[in-house]
Amino acid sequence: MDRWLKSPWFIRGLSLLLAVLLYTSVSLDEQNTSRSDATFFPSGSNDVGTVNNVPLQVMMDQEKYVVQGIPQSVNVTVEGPKSVVTPTVRQRNFDIFVDLTELQPGEHTVPIQHRGISNQLSVNIEPEEVHVQIEERLREEFPVDVELLNKNELDDGVVLGEAVMNPETVEVTGSLTEVSKVAMVKAIVDVKDMDDQIRAENAPVKVYDEQGNELNVFVYPSSVQVVIPVDGGTKKVPVTFDTIHELPDGLSLESITLQPEEVTLYGTEQVLQDIENVGNLEVDLSQITKDETIEYTVPLPSGVIKADPATVQITVDVEDTQQRTFENMDIQIVNIPEGKEVTFIEPENGTFELTVYGTESQIENIDPDDFEAKIDLENYFEGEFSVPIIIDGPEDLDYKLNIEKARIRLE
Repeated sequence: MDRWLKSPWFIRGLSLLLAVLLYTSVSLDEQNTSRSDATFFPSGSNDVGTVNNVPLQVMMDQEKYVVQGIPQSVNVTVEGPKSVVTPTVRQRNFDIFVDLTELQPGEHTVPIQHRGISNQLSVNIEPEEVHVQIEERLREEFPVDVELLNKNELDDGVVLGEAVMNPETVEVTGSLTEVSKVAMVKAIVDVKDMDDQIRAENAPVKVYDEQGNELNVFVYPSSVQVVIPVDGGTKKVPVTFDTIHELPDGLSLESITLQPEEVTLYGTEQVLQDIENVGNLEVDLSQITKDETIEYTVPLPSGVIKADPATVQITVDVEDTQQRTFENMDIQIVNIPEGKEVTFIEPENGTFELTVYGTESQIENIDPDDFEAKIDLENYFEGEFSVPIIIDGPEDLDYKLNIEKARIRLE
């Protein structure tokens, strides 16, 4: 041994060996600082580790484009020396991403990449690639309306005033395709258990298309403040109705009644103050063939929340038509020109025959004095004229004259 140590060639060889080992160690550290001493003294055992739900990052110009088809997360499996797999899985100190920076709008299939994982490990990403659609980003401002949840749980008679929102508009950002579909922007407010005032400090804003489907867009701000005053104004008003057309032949109207005759309307004081009646319902007599009760929904004037009751009933009572004839009914003459005398040519005696139609109870209680027939000679001068006979009588009866005009002579 002493002889070797004194030999210059032995010293030179030993120095060379130590230099090679030192160079190799430094070189490996520069290539992978995380490489352990096991490189030189392999343990001989490999391991497999899986990291689930790793967020998938997107590299792109997000001010200019939006992308669809990107999953929120992926699963990553690594295989290699246990001493490297274990800290990699535990620390998750790596990135998984897709690089879209060089792509134009359209459809693309791109690989999922990784960085920050030791090159001693083999890496498998599930899925390995994704199919994406890149579109131009569009940003527009929209007014916000209010959508109320559980409105049916408000107390009866509660009337909601006009909603006040802050802010009144929001900015919607998304793909050109999605933003062009925007039809409704709603602030969602749950009115359950609210009485004196409806107030939502952070009402979430949702964006919908014409079919009511929620759109995949960004909203700023994502919530708004909503205040809705509660008003309890009421007003009782009469319900009105009219009859149209005529009853079928052989039937006469005995009576027509409305129940109830008034309803209570609910609304703001400003809305209710100008409403004097409600309804304007129409009863088509031509469709009536027997006694009938018809239910009508009370139509609500603009701004009125509800009517109580919400429906009314109109009862139509009909009977077979009876008739009664009155003979020798006198024709009165009014507005005779001064200094003129009137002579009836037809009817010669100045009387006519009147036939009255109605129900039995209606016609049995009438008499000739209930009717008045006359001819008006205003603006007539000397000569012979046919003058219409004007008759006044009960409005709920039908009647017919045997002659419609009187032939007279003025002289």
